[in-house]
Amino acid sequence: TVIAAAKRRPSVSDNLSVLSKQCEIYRKKYSNITNVSSQVFDQAPLVDSAFIVYDMRTQACRKFNGDLGCSWLDEIHCYSDRDQISFPHIVASSGLKLSRKLHISGHEFRDRVYVNEKNVPMLHITKRSCHWYYNSFSRCVAPDGEEIISSDEGVENFLPVSQVTKRLRVAVVVAGTLDRFFFNSMLEHLIKPMTHDAKAVVDYYVTLTTAKAKAYRSSSTYTNNFQTDPTLPKSSLPDHADIEEYLRDKIGSYSASTGALNIQESIDIDSEPMLKARRRKALQDNPEEDPDTRFPLFDIRTKEILNQTTNANRNLLRLHLAIQNLWKSALKWEAEEGFKYDYVIFMRDDSLWLDDFKIREFVHKVGDIFIPQCDARDPPMDSHEVNDHILISRRDSAGLFGDYYSTLLETDVKQCMDTLPKRLTKNGRRGCNSEMLLKWVIQKQHVKMVKVGQSLIPFQRSANIRLPD
Repeated sequence: TVIAAAKRRPSVSDNLSVLSKQCEIYRKKYSNITNVSSQVFDQAPLVDSAFIVYDMRTQACRKFNGDLGCSWLDEIHCYSDRDQISFPHIVASSGLKLSRKLHISGHEFRDRVYVNEKNVPMLHITKRSCHWYYNSFSRCVAPDGEEIISSDEGVENFLPVSQVTKRLRVAVVVAGTLDRFFFNSMLEHLIKPMTHDAKAVVDYYVTLTTAKAKAYRSSSTYTNNFQTDPTLPKSSLPDHADIEEYLRDKIGSYSASTGALNIQESIDIDSEPMLKARRRKALQDNPEEDPDTRFPLFDIRTKEILNQTTNANRNLLRLHLAIQNLWKSALKWEAEEGFKYDYVIFMRDDSLWLDDFKIREFVHKVGDIFIPQCDARDPPMDSHEVNDHILISRRDSAGLFGDYYSTLLETDVKQCMDTLPKRLTKNGRRGCNSEMLLKWVIQKQHVKMVKVGQSLIPFQRSANIRLPD
């Protein structure tokens, strides 16, 4: 790989014959795969040494760093200047070995830690998805461990920052479940048109959960047969680190950046303070009911509908808490880098894109937020409803939806019910559904909402259903 690259740039590196000789010497030295040094050599190939942090706080660390540097420079002096070639040899000859904790299947998707004979960590190499090739470097050095990244890294053709800042900046925020998640259509029809055609700088924020949760229509057979998008690799790891790496790699290959990527078992709403307080109040008012029965949605027309609504409420709260956490990551990155997104796209996991999305169509449109018109639905949407599955917001109004979880908990949703006609409230046994709540909140905040046709937001909700054998 290195030799092939050097042939394309003959004036950049040392003599190719010397480089070839160096590679051959290392190949012979470490050809015995049963040897510990050979195993270490194979575990540390072609690292990028452009960014190194040295811990100089102890004498042991200072000695190790000095020995490492001298040995490395010796190899460069004797052979070629390609430090990627000599680094694995230096690590292998240092006596280090891969930490036993990482001798597990799937460690290739994680950071590598090398320890000395006393099992003391001496060298830490970040996982490959942290490399700037994958547009993800800064998320690996965030002080609090949050996965945040630079919108300027990995921009196609490596434009200078002065030019990058003239581009549209777009954050795409997605939350839901891994089973309902559609990835390829989003890459091809949402990300690619923005990064390649519109030349926008795109950061992708996503949280997906793996635990099975009751769907709103849990009595429908199809909801028990959701399956993961077959275009995604099947995970062999309990924490799905391999799928995370696959997603980051793909997103980077489309000239976008991964702002945050979380695949986790579930979203913990039970310990969230605002919801705990609301639940306590709900139990005081209706001690015989599940505390999630009446918030944020309310529908007790029948026992079956009541149970469905309770499940829907928990799912809705998990969804919006996940979005709010992703939104915090986006805000944090804005603050650190001193910029603001031009647009934020909030969407569900099950969005299947049917055609290319054109972000510049919205630049000159009047309005704060844009939502699908859904005027061809059968039955048609009620006049009190708006589609709540995807929302495109200008930055100034995006906080309303990024913090929608908190907005709901700070709102008396009964006031939404008071705006409905009696034909919908069914004598006080039904309140606002999620589509009604969204429209009511938007109007209450005096945000200008514009409905647009499917030609401008060409998507539909979909699901991968596992067919019976």
